[in-house]
Formats: sequence, structure tokens, C-alpha cells
Amino acid sequence: MNLTNKKIIVTGASSGIGKELLFLLAAYQGVRIIAVARGVEQIDTFWGKVIPFACDVSSPEGIDALFTFAQQTFGNTDLFIANAGFAYIEKLDEADWKHIEDIFSLNTFSPIYTLQKLIQEGNSEKNFVCTVSAAAIVSLPAYALYCSSKSALRHFINTYRYEKPANLHITTVYPVATRTGFFDKATGKKATPLPFPAQNVQIVAKAIIKGIEKNKKQVFPSFIFRVAYPLGRAFPFLFTIYSLLEKRKMSRWLK
Repeated sequence: MNLTNKKIIVTGASSGIGKELLFLLAAYQGVRIIAVARGVEQIDTFWGKVIPFACDVSSPEGIDALFTFAQQTFGNTDLFIANAGFAYIEKLDEADWKHIEDIFSLNTFSPIYTLQKLIQEGNSEKNFVCTVSAAAIVSLPAYALYCSSKSALRHFINTYRYEKPANLHITTVYPVATRTGFFDKATGKKATPLPFPAQNVQIVAKAIIKGIEKNKKQVFPSFIFRVAYPLGRAFPFLFTIYSLLEKRKMSRWLK
């Protein structure tokens, strides 16, 4: 996809991967970008190329409002980057329906519903990019709800590829742990240990942009994971060993 003059929406745009994507996308000529987050005060407008929009995309009402705003602002969307998401790092020991619903609403239901809304816009060429996670593939102890929410999203997209309309291209992104405030938010504490391997946010954002430009179906920003993934599929015990090592690291959240 040639990003010049494209109309783009990015969710989770106030920090982390989303914020870095705005920086890279704003460098393209003629782009117009709606940057979505619950709080948009810190979002740079990049000389008018970026339009902040505050809403909660974990609800259908929030997503409906976003698409209404996009239609009023620049018409149909060329590229939607569904990047919003969060994790819990915890021991699951109490039954709490709302706790489960909250993470699945943002991590799973939101991108699926967003994809449906994008398709309804018409037959123009569209790209849908979704930040999944390497945690959708490899089990991370203390992240049971996060891993399962991302795994459900991954399986949905892999299946939907057989059903999607011809005018839609889908790219899924599988970052490993990225050095942002994501993990401290997941625990509410500082210096939360990151799963291995970890990478800088700039590497992830650049890999996403490159994947969009090359019409990739999947993007694996980490070289280590690109090597480990086929090995783990061939020899599943390697992923089991990895998960056991991570369990030791996360023992304080599993007690």
C-alpha cells in the first residue's frame, strides 16, 4: 500500500506503539490521520495532519461515534490500525465476570466489530492492520486472560481471511514484549519484569509501516521470535520450556 494521501485511523494512539506510528505516518505527504485514545491531550497534531479523537473503542457506541466522526472529517477510511489493547498481570483466583469482559471487549470484540464497520463503508480498497501479540501464540504465565483474548483474535482473523471481500487486505502484527508503559499499567507497579525477548517501540512501529507498504499478511517485528516461531511449531516442547521459565520470573503474581 502506498501511504501517500491516505486517510488513516489509529487507535491506542496516545502512547507506546500507537504514538510511534503517528510519528512515522505523519511523515508521508498528504496523509490525514485520526488518532484515537480515551485521553488525547498528549497527542501531537503534526502540523494539522493528525486529528485527535477521544472515545472508548471497547464499546460499540464508541466505535460507532468514531466512524461517524471519520465520515464527517474525511469520508471513507483507507487504512485502519487497530492498536488499542491492554493486559492484566495477575493470579486468577476470584470469579469476576466484568474483569473478564473488560479485557475481551477491548482486545477481541473491538477489532472484530471495527472490521465489520470498515467493510460497511463500501467497495473501495481498504487495509486493516491489527496489533495481535506473540502472546497469542506462546503461553505467558500470569497473562492468562491477555493471551486468550489475543489468541481468539488471531484465530478469528486467520479464519476470516477465507471469507473477506476482495477489496480488503488484512495485516496482523505479532510484537514480543515492547518497552513502553504497557506492563507497568498491567500491574499498577513500577519496574514490572518484561517477558523475554523485549524490543524497542521504534522497531515495532517501523516493522508495521514496512509491512503495510509491502502488503504483508503477517508482521513479526522481533528477529528472535521469527526464528523461534517455526522451531516451536516443529518442537512444541521448546515453547513449554519457555513458559516454565517465564513462570519462575512471574512467581510473585502467581502466588
